[in-house]
Amino acid sequence: MKNSKDLILDAFNGQQNSQVPIWFMRQAGRYLPEYRKFREGKTFEEMAMTPENAAKVTLQPIRRYDLDAAIIFSDILIPLYGMDRGLEIVPQVGPVLEKPLKNPEDVKSLKRTSPKEDFPYLKESIQLVRKEIPDKALFGFAGAPFTLASYLIEGKSTRNALLTKTFAYKYPDEFSTLLNMLADIVIDQLQVQIEGGADVIQLFDSWAGFLSASQYEKWILPHVQKIFLKFDNTPNILYGRGSSHLLPIFQKSGAKGISIDSTLSLIDARSFVGNDLVIQGNLDPAVLLTNPRIVENHTKEVLKDYTLTNNPRYIFNLAQGIDKTSKLENVEMMINTVKEFRLEE
Repeated sequence: MKNSKDLILDAFNGQQNSQVPIWFMRQAGRYLPEYRKFREGKTFEEMAMTPENAAKVTLQPIRRYDLDAAIIFSDILIPLYGMDRGLEIVPQVGPVLEKPLKNPEDVKSLKRTSPKEDFPYLKESIQLVRKEIPDKALFGFAGAPFTLASYLIEGKSTRNALLTKTFAYKYPDEFSTLLNMLADIVIDQLQVQIEGGADVIQLFDSWAGFLSASQYEKWILPHVQKIFLKFDNTPNILYGRGSSHLLPIFQKSGAKGISIDSTLSLIDARSFVGNDLVIQGNLDPAVLLTNPRIVENHTKEVLKDYTLTNNPRYIFNLAQGIDKTSKLENVEMMINTVKEFRLEE
């Protein structure tokens, strides 16, 4: 029987297995009681930027469930901490920047961070986890240039990226310069994680769904292509929340896999991205707030769609990160349903 790491890597190689690999976004987090207990008295920075803490949290869902991959406990905004924009994680609010970018001069004066020098703890965290789970796949990740730029310009989480798009229209050259700089930082950030032992890297473009296909292709695609070109020999995945309309553009990104949301079926997604890319997804995380019977039924529906695609390049995941109010028995049912599934010969 294949081990977990092989199941994940086989998906990228197009090798058919009877089993389906599974992990899920935010699997190390607040829905777990052991996470909430360990988090008590600690800031998020203390959790993510202390290698021993980050490694322990990364491993919590692996200790509890039979998952095929771990994803390092970190944050997409790590590169912004060293840019002198006053980034702070505010309770009940989220990330807030004291000094968001407002004009071209702000872009020119922006301090460039160096992952190896400014956050060495990331590599150390990966190394600690790698030693503990040699037979499971380990994901590293980073935020995509557009999403990072949106936080820098909006100064906080956004519902529509209005300020970011306005900046792109008014200052196209400076916006491109900003994205290019962020792409270079992301490349360094991902490289550090690969050197630490990550098997797969995932690029999170959380706010990509706010853009039209033409906007993404014009403003963002070249910078994402730059990143994936650098990691052509490493299994990688692109994820964009609410971005089903961007799948034909994502196909041009150079990514070897695309993580899809629940607004379309695996069958439709496969028709958009072709047969050569891994598809990851796409159970609606809201299902995990219901009951085990409903979870089992909807998980089986996703797996049925997978069989109908007749393509081995697939990893089961949620459509987006797990909600903190998800029920443990539902998470267990989802995982067990996937683990018990066997593709008919």
